[in-house]
Amino acid sequence: MAWCAIFISWAAEEAGVRSKTGTEAWTVGWANWYAAKGKWGTKPKVGALVFYDWSGGKSRSGIDHVGIVEKVNANGSIVAIEGNHSNAVARVPRSSSIVGYGYWA
Repeated sequence: MAWCAIFISWAAEEAGVRSKTGTEAWTVGWANWYAAKGKWGTKPKVGALVFYDWSGGKSRSGIDHVGIVEKVNANGSIVAIEGNHSNAVARVPRSSSIVGYGYWA
């Protein structure tokens, strides 16, 4: 069972920022929510939600995973905190499969 979005929703609730981040159980719906609010982009920023498409597409309709950007490296890669990474919460370096970012802050 996929639970990456539920983890991010839980973290937002625990941090008291759910009204700003939104909450979703469907990654595509969540990315579209950010786009509808004009808070969607392709530049990594610490704290933003990062959305991935494992097939390498760049369309929001193909998104199937989400995390929180913890660090942006000088080369443009990121480190994200992700739920459901090998069925655990993990700090994960990423440089590919990124569709875009939801900026809530």
